[in-house]
Parts: sequence; C-alpha cells; structure tokens
Amino acid sequence: MFKSRLVSKKGEKGFTLIELLVVAAIIGILLAIAIPNLIKARMSANEANARKSMQTLRDAEGEYFEQDLDDNGNRDFTDEIGSNAGPAGSLRQPGATFDEQDALVDSSFEGASDSPGGTDCSDPKAGYCISWDDAVVVNANGLFDDFGWQTSMTSANKVGRRDFAVYGDGVIRCETSTSATGDPGTYEADRDSPGCD
Repeated sequence: MFKSRLVSKKGEKGFTLIELLVVAAIIGILLAIAIPNLIKARMSANEANARKSMQTLRDAEGEYFEQDLDDNGNRDFTDEIGSNAGPAGSLRQPGATFDEQDALVDSSFEGASDSPGGTDCSDPKAGYCISWDDAVVVNANGLFDDFGWQTSMTSANKVGRRDFAVYGDGVIRCETSTSATGDPGTYEADRDSPGCD
C-alpha cells in the first residue's frame, strides 16, 4: 500500500524550478516598474492636498476679514488656526465660543499647525505641516492687515517635493524644496516665490 502511494505521486506534474524562477523574475520586473510610479503618485496627491489647504486657508481668512468674525469692530486677519478649545479669534473658533458650524476650517487643520521654522507639527495634514509666516507684520493698531500661511513637508522627496504659501493677494506660491531627502522641509515658499502652474 505504501509503495502504491509513491508511484502515484511520481506521475503527478508540478512546476519546475526554472518555471518558478521565471515567474519570480516577471513579478520583480513588474514591481520595479510599479513602485516608483506609486511613490510619485502619492507625492503628487500629498502636494495637491497641501495646495488645497492653502486655498482653504485663503478662503477662510477672506471670510474672517470680510465678516469681522471676531467681532472686534475691525477688519483684520488671524494668525491662529486654533482648535475646539480655542483660542477665540482663530479660524476654528472665530467667535467667543466654539460652534462647529461657525468654524472656517475643519478639524484636520488642528494638529497640522506648527510654529514657524520647523516641521514638528503633531498631526501633519497629508504629510505637510502648516505655519503662519512670521514675516507678516502687525499694523499700528496691533492687527494684521495681511495674512500669510505656509506649508512644508515632513520628509523631503518622500512626502512631496514642493513647499506652498498663500498671502492676502490670493496667489498660491510654490517652491521646490532644497532639503536633503528624508529631512523635514523648511518652509521655503514665501512672497517672492513664483505662483504655481
């Protein structure tokens, strides 16, 4: 009985080592072609999201300015994204108390806000940190006559290749990062950067 099992197994067909190696080589070639394209597509999507964030902040600042949402009697801009917990006068909480329907930006902006000069935000928005541009000056009344928001990647050439910025003129500017691959970006887009195509 044992001998008959061995005989029946010998007659079965299977894949040869050469056939398995050919299949593995084909899969390897396909992966070598696909992975770089997937990485480029992901970086493009992250950059599109960062650019859209600049558009959202531009629109939010315009509404904040035109409607005097902080009720201070002056048309001015804010340098705070804020959170559900405040501060008042921010884009998340323009009035004295928080109400989600009054927020000018959604909660995905909360953790992405960063102090200028670094990309150490707690919750990057699609791999990008957002910062107020400190070059925007306060007028004699202690208010902002203009606004400036910048965004930079958390890992250059892995998350994205470009930094973005927007100011009161509404033009979205972009600058290719000079940061080394893998290093955090340094908010290189500013007022002097060209508009994005």
